[in-house]
Amino acid sequence: MKKNDLKKLNEMPLRGPADPELGGISLIFPVHNESFIIEQTIRNYFAEMHGRVQDFELIVSEDGSIDDTKSVLERLAKELPIKVYMSNERKGYQGALKDAISYATKPWLFIVDSDYQFAVIDFWRLESYRREYDIILGMKSPRRDPLYRILLSKGYNFLLRLFLKVPYRDMDTGFRLIRRDVANEIAPAVRYMSFFTAEFVVRAHHKGYRILEVPVPHYARKIGSTSIFYISKLFMICFHQFIGLLRLRNDILSKKI
Repeated sequence: MKKNDLKKLNEMPLRGPADPELGGISLIFPVHNESFIIEQTIRNYFAEMHGRVQDFELIVSEDGSIDDTKSVLERLAKELPIKVYMSNERKGYQGALKDAISYATKPWLFIVDSDYQFAVIDFWRLESYRREYDIILGMKSPRRDPLYRILLSKGYNFLLRLFLKVPYRDMDTGFRLIRRDVANEIAPAVRYMSFFTAEFVVRAHHKGYRILEVPVPHYARKIGSTSIFYISKLFMICFHQFIGLLRLRNDILSKKI
């Protein structure tokens, strides 16, 4: 990390207000089995952004949870002006996120994973770049995950850079600010990579959109554990992701992207 980036990371970001000339923001949470943390996540993000973003909505795309997530969201929807969309079937992260994007109505999408590993105040680190960029990615600095997940992510991002000719370091981030018209154009084409963001970033890069990575603090998961990256599943996850990478590379080389 450059010295200037480190200095900015250690400084408290200015907490708004968001520039009204750049349009409102839809805050989006894809959610699956997060009953122990989702209320804290939603309340903290809502408290920080409501009032500081002039035109604001909060959207939850629930993805077939089998714990108490649905009942928590039903109660919160009665207490806060948020939009909650439930599903009785498991669509997967990619499907839930695509649905959430289709529900959004504001010019910008702030898409955040719901496990509360990013602090809402760091939204302002991204917001200040809206005028110059179409996609602003919160690059985890440093990443606070188990070692095997850090190594998996580093290897995955290295292969993406090597095979797909993109310069970015953290394309699987769960903290991103995206113009809605860009999302609406590219999201329907995302189909090869299970976790959406990396493939989205690659496709956007090759279409010429302006993309920036901004270092943001990352925190260890406070409660629960991932329902995706079990060690027993890693081989098949890596295999499917590598096949998806090759298919995406073929699209790029054949100008289908």
